[in-house]
Amino acid sequence: MGTTRMSHDPSTGVVDANCLMHGVSNLYIAGSSVFPTAGFENPTFTILALALRLADHIRMN
Repeated sequence: MGTTRMSHDPSTGVVDANCLMHGVSNLYIAGSSVFPTAGFENPTFTILALALRLADHIRMN
């Protein structure tokens, strides 16, 4: 977790809030690697929600 950290600021993260890689068009990254920190619970449902949100975003754009 945290390998491709999510952040609004490219200097502190790799992807933005829509999982789009900063500075690269049409490259999205979804999975636990975008989590800025690790939680204390199993991340499966959070990863699923992130993937569904990203799919909706891609479909609408």
